Amino acid sequence: MLSRDEYLKLPLKERFIKLSKNEDDRAVGLHKKLIVIDLHTHIALPEEYDRQRVRNSGLTCIFEAVGGVTEVFDESTRELGSIFRFFQTQPDMRLGFCAEDVRKAKKDGKQLVMAQFEPQTIGLKLDRIDTLYGLGVRMMMLTFNSRNYVGDGCGERTDSGLSYFGLDVVDRMNKVGMMIDLSHCGDKTTLDTIEASKDPVLFNHTGARALHPKCKRLKTDEAMKALAEKGGLMGISAVPNQLSNERTQGIQDMLNHIDYAVKLIGIDHVAIGLDNIFGDQVAHHRAAATTVFFLSRIGQELNADYLEGIESPEEWPNITRGLVSRGYSDQEIEKIIGGNALRIMEQVIG
Repeated sequence: MLSRDEYLKLPLKERFIKLSKNEDDRAVGLHKKLIVIDLHTHIALPEEYDRQRVRNSGLTCIFEAVGGVTEVFDESTRELGSIFRFFQTQPDMRLGFCAEDVRKAKKDGKQLVMAQFEPQTIGLKLDRIDTLYGLGVRMMMLTFNSRNYVGDGCGERTDSGLSYFGLDVVDRMNKVGMMIDLSHCGDKTTLDTIEASKDPVLFNHTGARALHPKCKRLKTDEAMKALAEKGGLMGISAVPNQLSNERTQGIQDMLNHIDYAVKLIGIDHVAIGLDNIFGDQVAHHRAAATTVFFLSRIGQELNADYLEGIESPEEWPNITRGLVSRGYSDQEIEKIIGGNALRIMEQVIG
């Protein structure tokens, strides 16, 4: 296996799944024609940002995560303003706040940026949800890996589920039209929220725990089925060492999780939320493994240095190629790479 540095020296096309001429034409055509949505991105990192690489992704809509792992409201809202301003200075990019903005961006040949908070930063002040909505936030994660006032994260010693305040948060998010993300929530907090929410909810960047049982960041079959029964959506991630524990990992691992989710909960409930970056994500995780991330507590071991074939958002077209290689129809691919995400946006935020 190539080192990450050696891999990144390869031309982009050489990192892609090999297809026949007909399959290649089909994959390229689909990725260009269809609306492509990533439900969880970390693209606005100025030291690593490259406009051309973002263009190469072919993304129509980018859901940029704001807040890092801080839960300080003032810091997070300042970051939101900085990120919005950053994207406003980028050519052929625009900000978005509803599903129709996605359709317009596709028609106009632009890339759209929408904001989500990771994690929530409201403390015990419910009206901050209204403030965040007014500032442009359209999705919010309820917990990170640890416990907060809302509920328990996936890295906690115990999981008591949603608090009374958490129930109020869910109700308020439903009322203002803000999507709820449960990607880092503990199992009971996840199930409680699915039951409590009047709107469908999301696991916007995760995978199936059945394929990597040690990783508590991934979702159980029970949670996946409950999500689908309420009309929710599961975004499959591309975080190194999250989908597999092998020393060599890549696009095939991601496709395995997509296949598993489609088989278990149906094609209408599967999407993509990469949660990867343009920099060295594994190095970042190693540096933070014993601080806010507490990777050992969520069962994530840092065995691989990168994901071959989906190392960064630039390689997004390889997902479409992978779905072609796995035998998905054009209609099924349309749903997974953007159609399902657009549908839940229309349902929840309008």
